[in-house]
Amino acid sequence: MNRYPGFIAGLFLLVSGHLLAGEEPLIDTEDQKVMSSRSFLEAHPDMKYRTEGWLAYDEGRYEDARKLFTKAAGFGDKLSQAMLAEMAWKGIGQPVDRPLGYAWADISAERGYRQFVALREQYWRQLSDAERMRAIEIGQPLLDKYTHAVTGAALKKELRKARRYMISGRINRGADVVVPGPYGMATVIRGHDFYAEKFWNAGRYQEWVDEVWTDPPRENVDVGAPITIGAE
Repeated sequence: MNRYPGFIAGLFLLVSGHLLAGEEPLIDTEDQKVMSSRSFLEAHPDMKYRTEGWLAYDEGRYEDARKLFTKAAGFGDKLSQAMLAEMAWKGIGQPVDRPLGYAWADISAERGYRQFVALREQYWRQLSDAERMRAIEIGQPLLDKYTHAVTGAALKKELRKARRYMISGRINRGADVVVPGPYGMATVIRGHDFYAEKFWNAGRYQEWVDEVWTDPPRENVDVGAPITIGAE
């Protein structure tokens, strides 16, 4: 079994660890500094649990990874939902369950992100008739719990709480912000960048996430040998 699920790993590295191509990158170096801070992650459970899940996955702690990706999925993180799909489909840290893999892939494709739609369709073509029936059967309860209408409301609640805290603190958005960064190291971030509306306004945050994921650029990322989507 390959350690990394190729297709999804490439997307994770592209968006989480690399600058996106374009005249005005969707994620620039200042954005990355903000997104890696502990303060930001505590207020954004979708990214917090995804990041922790990926670290657990990278260390081979697949049960922990699955639990953390499931938490992130509960806040609408489509990448985590796609990771759950591939873990179930390929039997990574769990028995192979192709119908469950498809069910998670279907949820990850809910907002029409090109890569996740492709993953879902690839899975569907490989399912037997019996597997398709089971995928539909187990998929509906998952959809009821993890649909965007439900998960978006949960994330919106967290962002509103964080936003109220910032307002009550009368923070000067023009001043530098010193926050705990990776490994507990203090990180200095410009207030204008840290308090950008796209990070703290629930509506703008979703628009920004959609911008990032709807059609990520085709960029070469070194993730090892290529792996066919859905290959076992």
